[in-house]
Amino acid sequence: MRAKKLEQKIEQEFHVSWYIVAYKLIFGLAELLTGIGIVFFGSQIFRLYTRLVSQELSEDPHDLLARLSERIVPHLFTHHTYLVMYLILLGTVKIAGAIGLMYKKNWGVDLLVGLSIILLPFQLASFFSHPNVFDAGYAVLGIFIIFYLTEFRPHAWISRLLLYRRAKK
Repeated sequence: MRAKKLEQKIEQEFHVSWYIVAYKLIFGLAELLTGIGIVFFGSQIFRLYTRLVSQELSEDPHDLLARLSERIVPHLFTHHTYLVMYLILLGTVKIAGAIGLMYKKNWGVDLLVGLSIILLPFQLASFFSHPNVFDAGYAVLGIFIIFYLTEFRPHAWISRLLLYRRAKK
């Protein structure tokens, strides 16, 4: 009973930004479709890539972009199973969290905040290893989404999670 009252109180105070819902839904759908696309069209994409790179290198053997991609892309296709699992899982979680936000469910907030917190160290490591504007913007946007979804009170959000968990027991 206490858990139900707590849930109702949280629902009354809940706020949702449609920008965050759209952002998470669009990127989740893009990641999911990319993962599925690699499953079905991965070998065709790799053949196209090798043909285009060999054509580019035959025209200019010192092409910087082709040389850089030769170091990265073959490794992606070697370990594509992990990449596919990661993209499909990440896309599905983002879509589920966005749907939870649309219906103003607490688990949607918890799912997206938890996912953002888990991914934040990787985003920051990526930024610090190769600083650029896009990684900085992506990390700052992730931090802003965490704070917005927790109503700029992450301590209160963590307390709510712990209190809700104790109330269920």
